[in-house]
Amino acid sequence: MDNLKHLISGYFYELWDQHEYASWEDAVDDFVRRSPERARAVPSEIEGLLAEDLNDEQLGTRLVQWGFDATPVGGERIWLSQVESRIEADLAARSA
Repeated sequence: MDNLKHLISGYFYELWDQHEYASWEDAVDDFVRRSPERARAVPSEIEGLLAEDLNDEQLGTRLVQWGFDATPVGGERIWLSQVESRIEADLAARSA
Protein backbone atom coordinates (compact mmCIF):
# COMPACT_ATOMS: atom_id res chain seq x y z
CA MET A 1 0.00 0.00 0.00
CA ASP A 2 2.98 2.25 -0.52
CA ASN A 3 1.31 4.26 -3.26
CA LEU A 4 -1.84 4.90 -1.22
CA LYS A 5 0.30 5.89 1.76
CA HIS A 6 2.20 8.29 -0.52
CA LEU A 7 -1.06 9.88 -1.67
CA ILE A 8 -2.36 10.26 1.90
CA SER A 9 0.86 11.52 3.48
CA GLY A 10 1.95 13.67 0.56
CA TYR A 11 -1.33 15.28 -0.40
CA PHE A 12 -3.59 15.19 2.69
CA TYR A 13 -1.19 16.25 5.44
CA GLU A 14 -1.89 18.94 8.04
CA LEU A 15 -3.58 22.03 6.59
CA TRP A 16 -3.47 20.66 3.03
CA ASP A 17 -6.77 22.34 2.22
CA GLN A 18 -5.63 25.73 3.48
CA HIS A 19 -2.32 25.90 1.65
CA GLU A 20 -2.34 23.77 -1.46
CA TYR A 21 -5.73 22.69 -2.73
CA ALA A 22 -9.28 24.00 -2.84
CA SER A 23 -10.75 20.48 -2.61
CA TRP A 24 -9.77 16.86 -2.19
CA GLU A 25 -10.52 16.42 -5.89
CA ASP A 26 -7.86 19.01 -6.75
CA ALA A 27 -5.36 17.15 -4.58
CA VAL A 28 -6.14 13.81 -6.25
CA ASP A 29 -5.95 15.37 -9.72
CA ASP A 30 -2.53 16.81 -8.88
CA PHE A 31 -1.36 13.42 -7.59
CA VAL A 32 -2.44 11.74 -10.83
CA ARG A 33 -0.77 14.45 -12.90
CA ARG A 34 2.50 14.29 -10.97
CA SER A 35 2.65 10.55 -10.33
CA PRO A 36 0.63 8.61 -12.91
CA GLU A 37 2.62 5.42 -12.26
CA ARG A 38 1.79 5.52 -8.57
CA ALA A 39 -1.80 6.53 -9.31
CA ARG A 40 -2.35 3.40 -11.41
CA ALA A 41 -1.66 1.24 -8.35
CA VAL A 42 -3.81 3.18 -5.88
CA PRO A 43 -7.27 1.86 -6.88
CA SER A 44 -6.26 -1.74 -6.19
CA GLU A 45 -4.56 -0.67 -2.95
CA ILE A 46 -7.79 1.06 -1.88
CA GLU A 47 -9.72 -2.12 -2.71
CA GLY A 48 -7.27 -4.10 -0.60
CA LEU A 49 -7.60 -1.72 2.33
CA LEU A 50 -11.39 -1.72 2.15
CA ALA A 51 -11.37 -5.53 2.00
CA GLU A 52 -9.53 -5.73 5.32
CA ASP A 53 -11.67 -6.46 8.33
CA LEU A 54 -11.51 -2.91 9.72
CA ASN A 55 -14.39 -1.07 11.30
CA ASP A 56 -14.82 2.64 10.54
CA GLU A 57 -12.83 3.73 13.59
CA GLN A 58 -9.92 1.42 12.72
CA LEU A 59 -9.94 2.61 9.14
CA GLY A 60 -9.87 6.23 10.26
CA THR A 61 -7.01 5.47 12.65
CA ARG A 62 -5.01 3.82 9.88
CA LEU A 63 -5.39 6.88 7.66
CA VAL A 64 -4.42 9.22 10.50
CA GLN A 65 -1.31 7.09 11.09
CA TRP A 66 -0.40 7.77 7.46
CA GLY A 67 -0.79 11.53 8.03
CA PHE A 68 -4.39 12.05 6.93
CA ASP A 69 -5.77 15.38 8.15
CA ALA A 70 -9.34 15.64 6.92
CA THR A 71 -12.89 14.83 7.93
CA PRO A 72 -14.51 13.47 4.79
CA VAL A 73 -18.25 13.83 4.31
CA GLY A 74 -19.80 10.39 4.73
CA GLY A 75 -16.71 8.93 6.38
CA GLU A 76 -13.39 7.52 5.28
CA ARG A 77 -14.79 4.41 3.60
CA ILE A 78 -17.01 6.42 1.25
CA TRP A 79 -14.25 8.96 0.65
CA LEU A 80 -11.75 6.25 -0.30
CA SER A 81 -14.26 4.86 -2.82
CA GLN A 82 -14.65 8.35 -4.25
CA VAL A 83 -10.86 8.74 -4.48
CA GLU A 84 -10.66 5.41 -6.29
CA SER A 85 -13.29 6.51 -8.81
CA ARG A 86 -11.61 9.90 -9.28
CA ILE A 87 -8.23 8.34 -9.98
CA GLU A 88 -9.71 5.87 -12.45
CA ALA A 89 -11.53 8.69 -14.27
CA ASP A 90 -8.40 10.88 -14.34
CA LEU A 91 -6.28 8.04 -15.71
CA ALA A 92 -8.88 7.21 -18.35
CA ALA A 93 -9.01 10.86 -19.43
CA ARG A 94 -5.22 11.00 -19.67
CA SER A 95 -5.08 7.96 -21.93
CA ALA A 96 -7.95 9.09 -24.19
